[in-house]
Amino acid sequence: MRPEKVARAVEEYNKITRKAGGEAGADPATRQLYLCKYDSAFAVLIRELVPEGLRGFVLAAILGAVVSSLASMLNSASTIFTMDLFNKYIRRNASQTTLVLVGRICVAVFVVIGCVIAPFLADPQFKGIFSYIQEFQGFISPGILAVFVFGFVVRRAPGICGILGLILNPFIYGMLKLIFPDLAFLDRMAISFGVLLAVMGVIAYVRPLPAPVTLPSKSDIDFSSTLVAKVAGVAVILVTLTLYAIFW
Repeated sequence: MRPEKVARAVEEYNKITRKAGGEAGADPATRQLYLCKYDSAFAVLIRELVPEGLRGFVLAAILGAVVSSLASMLNSASTIFTMDLFNKYIRRNASQTTLVLVGRICVAVFVVIGCVIAPFLADPQFKGIFSYIQEFQGFISPGILAVFVFGFVVRRAPGICGILGLILNPFIYGMLKLIFPDLAFLDRMAISFGVLLAVMGVIAYVRPLPAPVTLPSKSDIDFSSTLVAKVAGVAVILVTLTLYAIFW
């Protein structure tokens, strides 16, 4: 896309953002950061930083990652509906052919739903697809992580801790989003995670199991590491820390 077309597209986007209240009560620096097209950042980085001969390769890798992620999510969603809902509560004696057919229909339905929802994400109030996805994951991921960590550390925690952790997380995260709308989603996730750990800790203290749970072990699998794996792991950690230090 030519620079003048890009400029016109961003200007049109900024006009919509101004109508949505993007400039209300904000200083010039905040307005400059807010009035931009968030979803175009990656394309700009590729255009400015990636050599021309490698741009196609980078785009192909990104598109491959997107397609594989989309396929896995559609497969997971259709499997959950087919096996956990349809096969258990709607038709328990369904044949394998019926289950496969229902799974394929679910994939088509979910694709249509995604196509219907996608255009609405262009609204400036969503602040780009990345922010929208992260906001939505906040209703789920902190609870899953809190339950996993707590159950792994506290072996005498009753099962009700896991159930309450998964149920309470959407309410805690939703309340934080309503009460503190300007709070970053990562901060809301961290607060939800801490509150859930506290709640489960109280329950485990009041109603602990009579004996700690013993995690199953696989004695027939060799979990011993190698020197190459250790060196590679340390190298990955050092590279990650270096990148953080450079782009901090």
